[in-house]
Amino acid sequence: MRGALDAEEARAAEVAGPAEAEWRRLDARIIWVVTLWGSGLALVTLAIMWWRNAPWWLIAPVPVPLVCGIGYEALRWFKTRYRLTSTHVELKTGLLTRTHRSIPRNRVRSVDVTANPLHRVLRLALVRVGTGHRVSSTKAAVLSLNALSAADAEELRAGLVRRAGTGEQRAIARLDWRWLRFGPLSFATPLLGLSAVGATYETLDILGFDPDNVLIPDLIDWLGEANLLPVIVLGVLGLLLAGALGALGWYVETWWDFRLIREPHGALRASRGLFVTRSATLEEERLHGVEVAEPLMLRLGGGAYTYAVATGAGSTDDEASTFNTSALLPPAPIEESHRVAAAVLREERDPTASVRLVPHPRHALARRVRWAFFCGLGLGGVLVGLGVWLTPVLAHIGWVSALVVWVAGVLFARDGYRSLGHGITGRYVVTRHGSLKRRTIALRRSGVIGWTVTQWAWHRRSTLCRVTATTPGGRGAYHVKDVLMGEGLGFADEAVPGVLTPFLVRRGGTRGADDQGLS
Repeated sequence: MRGALDAEEARAAEVAGPAEAEWRRLDARIIWVVTLWGSGLALVTLAIMWWRNAPWWLIAPVPVPLVCGIGYEALRWFKTRYRLTSTHVELKTGLLTRTHRSIPRNRVRSVDVTANPLHRVLRLALVRVGTGHRVSSTKAAVLSLNALSAADAEELRAGLVRRAGTGEQRAIARLDWRWLRFGPLSFATPLLGLSAVGATYETLDILGFDPDNVLIPDLIDWLGEANLLPVIVLGVLGLLLAGALGALGWYVETWWDFRLIREPHGALRASRGLFVTRSATLEEERLHGVEVAEPLMLRLGGGAYTYAVATGAGSTDDEASTFNTSALLPPAPIEESHRVAAAVLREERDPTASVRLVPHPRHALARRVRWAFFCGLGLGGVLVGLGVWLTPVLAHIGWVSALVVWVAGVLFARDGYRSLGHGITGRYVVTRHGSLKRRTIALRRSGVIGWTVTQWAWHRRSTLCRVTATTPGGRGAYHVKDVLMGEGLGFADEAVPGVLTPFLVRRGGTRGADDQGLS
């Protein structure tokens, strides 16, 4: 054991040098990045102002922010130092207020290397070192180095994630262009279509075509004489087509040349990106499980996302985030998601697919139907009330809206209820919930360090509760929702014996799950 530790320390020393390693500057070419970005923005601003015949006293100050930005970046570069020792990675920065941040190397959980188009032209990269520790509910502790040369960034990444291990690099998954069909299967597609319309309007306004007084009045006059039904149908199809093209473009840019590989020293590395390249490295020993997420539109098309459940990983709620280190696969067929999940966990089969989930009681369905009823009643009641006060048109809109919400709510309630389930298979606990985004999560039982049992006032009559698994550095989002109290406590106690035992009271001296309660 001691020999292995000595060997690891020796390898770390090869990369980092002595404990008192010299402080190094960031790459000075980062100043050129700011200069080029600022110059491009200033030129576009000057061109628009010239086109709009702006007075000279508005044009003259345009270069001032550019000069200030370049000066600030030069000072920041001059006052920033970093070093990698055999035990820590350290960063000193700040102009008016100096900060010195130090992260022990054994606390590093993820290393992300990102390069936007200008970074790539100048052969630079942004390195973000994550520890998994959260300084607030929305902000993680991350040390950022903007920017290093591409070679230095790769050397730093390799040094921070290097661990004892032998073997060859092995590819787990690569992008298949047949998966492109999953790109438009998102609720964001119509929003992208509306964004295209808004961007067109803003562009025309900036260029001086005045759409409010020219384009829109002509469009209103034309609609007054046209047959509205085909116009509405063609308009909706046009928006969906524009949104689909935008979604395809987003998919290509985000997932271009995607590769998921397992490195010899026990780390998972996912790289992707066309214009902005991203490379996220996650230590395999920090992996606690996987999540297979199926947003509704993607699920109807037979696809899914695959995420890592790991200390220091990014949020699974932001699929295309630049710094999302949890993504293990782009939107892909559900079979491929299960294959990759099994390969990442080094299992023969994906636990999320092989487990037999226990269904939840009918009380959970009734609760969801009640929520749908009250939502429809609230929306319809407000609109009907406004209609009685203002105009009968709103009253008609109110009862129609309530009816639509009730019908859609019942459908979603049934789907959400059918998605509920939990189970145990081998080394894993599995939980599933959600309708608009169904999430199936497999957690290693050894990675669960505690349970949280929550019961709201509207739960108590039906004896339902929510049981949440807690993992090291986790976000506390691994729920068993709307389960009977006794059944949920029995599941948690069986999954991780001994954690809940001091808090359980068994009535009648039996060990039945239905007889259990919290002390």
